[in-house]
Order: sequence, then structure tokens, then C-alpha cells
Amino acid sequence: MTSTKKPAKSKPAAKSGAAKTPKKTKKAQPAVRDLPAPEELVEDLETIGEDLDSIAEEMIFGKNQNRTYALRDVWFSSLKEVIMDKTVPKEAREEVLFLTLTNALLDMLMDVVPKEMAIAFARNLDDYLAVTLVNNQYNVDLLKAFQDEFTAKMGEKFDTEGELMAALGDFEEKWWNSSRKELKGQSPNQALEEMSEKYSL
Repeated sequence: MTSTKKPAKSKPAAKSGAAKTPKKTKKAQPAVRDLPAPEELVEDLETIGEDLDSIAEEMIFGKNQNRTYALRDVWFSSLKEVIMDKTVPKEAREEVLFLTLTNALLDMLMDVVPKEMAIAFARNLDDYLAVTLVNNQYNVDLLKAFQDEFTAKMGEKFDTEGELMAALGDFEEKWWNSSRKELKGQSPNQALEEMSEKYSL
């Protein structure tokens, strides 16, 4: 989040006559503070974490309705011009509106973040779209099926995070590459690759 600096106050015009030299003041000695106990530091960090989650939730999703109205004032008039163009068939105007707005929104989202974040966002979006398209085409829910089958085979309780990650690694490699009846004999990875190629994702 970028902070906005307050503009510096303009200096008043100097009065006629010699300027007086301001008196020097002694620098205030910093107050000696006791270091917080370790348990207090832990509590502070937990509070910061909770506050950060709350702030992130508000900043990411809480202001979207406000952003919608702002984007309306930025784009709506130009979008109307696009769809009212006489060269656009009347029956295609709704689709043209959707495609134009979506393209503009994606361009903006990619442009307002650093390049590294934009690349990560683009890859995650492509993966999300591929999974959703496969789910829609085959009437499945790949992520839910993976979670349900993992829990059924490996259980829910693990003593350490390391054990969980090891179990996930062993299970997911086989699961995503095994053929499935509901995908017409394809593995989930094959279905995702096919969909990614179809839409050039």
C-alpha cells in the first residue's frame, strides 16, 4: 500500500528587517523502555496476523462494489459506443460487451501489479480456467474429488506438516495421472492439457 505524503506547508514570507536566529533546544533523551517478554511478543504477532487478515479481506473483496461503480464511470460510455456500433450485429452485442469488458478488466489487473506478480496471477488464472472448463464439460468437480479420495485413502490426521506433505506428494502424482471413467478414459492432467490447448491458455 502506498502512503500519501501530506504536502509541505509553504513558508510564510519573511518580515522586513534582520531575521532572528532560532534558539537551539536540547535534544530530548529517548525514554528507556523495558523489553517485552517473549509471550507478549507472541501475542503481538498473533494480533498483527489477525489484523492483517482483516485488512486484506476488506481491501481485496470489501471494496469491490465501490470499484464497480468507479469502473462504470471509467468504461461504461466507451463500452456503449462499442456495442452500438452499426457494424456489430444486434444479436452479438451482449457477447461483444462481455468480451470487451473482460479483456479490459484483465488488461488492467495485469498492468497494476509488478511483473512477477502478474506472471503468477496469469498462471493461476489459466489453471483455474482450465479446471473450471473441464468440470463444466464433464460435469465433475476435480478438486473436490481429489480431496475426498485423498481423505478416504490417507486419512485426515497427520502428526506433522511434513507427514501431510509427503502423503500428498505420493497421492497426487498418481491421482492426476490416472485415467478416470468420468473423463472418458483420460487422466485429469490429460483433460486439463487438452482444454488448455483448446483455449490457448
